Amino acid sequence: MKIRASIGTAAVLGLEKILLQAKPTTAYLLMYSETNCLSNCSFCPQAKESIGRKDGLSRVLWPVYELDAIIELLRSRKTGIKRICIQTVRYENSTEELLEIIKRIFENKITTPLTVCCYPTRKEIFMKMKKFGVSRVGISFDCATPELYDEIKGKKRGSSISWELMEKSMQDAAEIFGSRFVSTHLIIGLGETEKEAVRFLQSFYDQNITVGLFAFTPVKGTTLEKHLQPDIGSYRRIQLARYLINIGKTTFSKMLFGGKGETRNRILDYGIKKEEIQQIITYGKPFRTSGCPHCNRPYYNESPGKDLYNFPGELTEENVAVVRRSLFDLL
Repeated sequence: MKIRASIGTAAVLGLEKILLQAKPTTAYLLMYSETNCLSNCSFCPQAKESIGRKDGLSRVLWPVYELDAIIELLRSRKTGIKRICIQTVRYENSTEELLEIIKRIFENKITTPLTVCCYPTRKEIFMKMKKFGVSRVGISFDCATPELYDEIKGKKRGSSISWELMEKSMQDAAEIFGSRFVSTHLIIGLGETEKEAVRFLQSFYDQNITVGLFAFTPVKGTTLEKHLQPDIGSYRRIQLARYLINIGKTTFSKMLFGGKGETRNRILDYGIKKEEIQQIITYGKPFRTSGCPHCNRPYYNESPGKDLYNFPGELTEENVAVVRRSLFDLL
């Protein structure tokens, strides 16, 4: 049985020899299929209508390996890996193959916490996942509003997976795993306003569900290949909002939004003292990769040497200074 691993994961496992500026602390695996995904997300090279490389996801390469080889290395090699994340692709019998993958990991007594990022499925499938050792489940909305979802991933893309079905599946997963062990993703830069993004973040925080933030990344061969990445200042403001909401310092209703045209509904005020914001920025934590515990996704949204949307480790003083400059109008 074959499976893909991110190039960084493969390097940490000793399967590839490449220089890593930052090592992944999660082993990222992607289900393998010779056909395109049945879903048709506008940004994804795996999508039904994509003509992009099938060994790509975001800007990362995902070579193919034998599952048994990956499992043996995860079991026996000291890698510093603290979590395993399996990302799914929809194809005929994909659910059965997913269960076979996690069953093999379970039977090999790999105790590293296991996350599955999957499409909506039945409650009994979530129950089987838990039986085979899955500790967290991610179901990715990616879009901040139902309208954007329909345009980017849903009805207008020929998909039968609606926003409402996503919500139902999230509820089912929360019943099986507990809401603290269910997560979703939000991609910034798909056409949402900052206000819409923060409303999304607050909504899932209120449900005790983790949100991982991503910056949109154009990939050749996808529908959105010419779409621009988000403004770094806007992304920083949303990162900061997410963190402040998560630590209970503010809420969507306390924040102030304004602006016109392209900057309409941008964040103007977080509803807390600027001195406190300054101190929190100094820690750097709001700007690190967000999502499941130990997920750092090095260079998932950017090339080495360019500005990082998500820092894979602790920020240096220089990193913090760069972040401050991108947030200067709020400070």
